[in-house]
Amino acid sequence: MKIKDYKGQELCELLDSGKISILEELGAGDLRREMDRVGSLCSFFIRLICRNKSDESLRKRASKMIRCVAPSSMAAPLPQYDGTVVVGFNHPSLGEVCRLLYIGLDSYPDREFLFPVNLPWYESIVGIIPELNRLGIHITPMMTPATEEKLNRRFEGDQEKLDDIEFLRMVFDRRYIREIKSIAQKNGAIFVAPSATRQKEIIGDYVHPSMTVVAHLVMKGGRKATFIPVAVISPVLANRELNLFRRYRFIPCEPFSSEEVAKLTAGRDREFDFTFLRRIEKAYLANTLF
Repeated sequence: MKIKDYKGQELCELLDSGKISILEELGAGDLRREMDRVGSLCSFFIRLICRNKSDESLRKRASKMIRCVAPSSMAAPLPQYDGTVVVGFNHPSLGEVCRLLYIGLDSYPDREFLFPVNLPWYESIVGIIPELNRLGIHITPMMTPATEEKLNRRFEGDQEKLDDIEFLRMVFDRRYIREIKSIAQKNGAIFVAPSATRQKEIIGDYVHPSMTVVAHLVMKGGRKATFIPVAVISPVLANRELNLFRRYRFIPCEPFSSEEVAKLTAGRDREFDFTFLRRIEKAYLANTLF
């Protein structure tokens, strides 16, 4: 079957079960294979954590074990809040994601989490979805701008492939929307990289409306939420991967209240996204310039 012959839900179920690789089906399996080493490491640790058959204290076990191989320091604790929590961070590497995992487990031990994950990485860790769900961690595949651009360049002139890529982006976007709504209804925690892709710059050439989209979905119907910008400072000479055994620094910034976000998302397009990123950039520069 061709990609577009599947229904969106059917495609997601086949992907999650590991029965198909969407990237292989597209003819871009090398993008997934680039993530095999990172995916194997992640899968090994999560399976090791979940060897304990009891769910009691499983999150504490996860936090302790991941912290050993992916150390970090916090300038301040993540703020506490009764409603939905949205944590947005600059995204220089994969390393901050696994560290935010245990920071979240320590900060919000009773909440479910949502992490959007780039499709190549998602495919490399799809086998541990049941274990992640045991930990209350939900991941959802995304066609990030960088991956979409790579695929579009590769299949330039092949309209059928380009249509498949557009179809997949739409399927994953719809799934992400459903997942956000579900987590928000449970007053969970959503972790978002506003850049939607790994990049050194905090404010790049193009600012995606990531935070505005999440805000509209989370606060729909008058639901309350807090939006916490977090500046990530990676180790000197860090690469784009996990940077295990090297210490990251996290600086939580002043959070945005529901009322602030409502004002910022009611006016100029992307005003909230720019304001959110500038708050991260200010904290980052204050802690990296000497």
